[in-house]
Amino acid sequence: MSPINRSGRLRTLARDANVLMRQHHPNARHRCLGFTLVELLIGVTILVIGIVAMLGAVVSQVTLNEQARNLSWALNDAQRVMERIRQQNSGSGCTTPGTAAPSGFASWDAWLADTSASGGGGKSIQPTPTTNELIVLTTSGTDPLTITVAVCWRHRDRVLGECRWTGSALIADESLVVANDTSAIDSPAMLSTAMTCRK
Repeated sequence: MSPINRSGRLRTLARDANVLMRQHHPNARHRCLGFTLVELLIGVTILVIGIVAMLGAVVSQVTLNEQARNLSWALNDAQRVMERIRQQNSGSGCTTPGTAAPSGFASWDAWLADTSASGGGGKSIQPTPTTNELIVLTTSGTDPLTITVAVCWRHRDRVLGECRWTGSALIADESLVVANDTSAIDSPAMLSTAMTCRK
């Protein structure tokens, strides 16, 4: 028998075997078309792992978004305090630069928290900004006066900046160890400048 006839005969035998299998096992064709339970379980497991990974990424992005928003608000609050100090140190009445809180306020933190016309307009970090945010001012030198405005805040029960949570309020704590520690209260939201009287 030639090789051409042999391969044709093999094809015919395979086709005949397929027909016989279908005749003896009518459900054999249906078994080939569906998925087995093991295949379904593997597919569902892969799908669940993918959904859990995506949810984890979404939660991480929400947390990063909150941190970025709070950092932006804290820097904005530090900028408002710094601008008010600049206003106080300008004009003909200024002889030496100073950082005293505006009259009627015990501290810059109290000034910023006040929403009246004479206050700073209120703190920004939510929720409960009066307890979750603290403005700390440190100075060195005389003229020029080096001023550092730092903002400490709480985010998800974690304190950002060189402050400590007492259970009811934030307090500045220079004894805390932070990276690149300076003599001022350090914070991710911290502005520093040299100030002289501007006339």
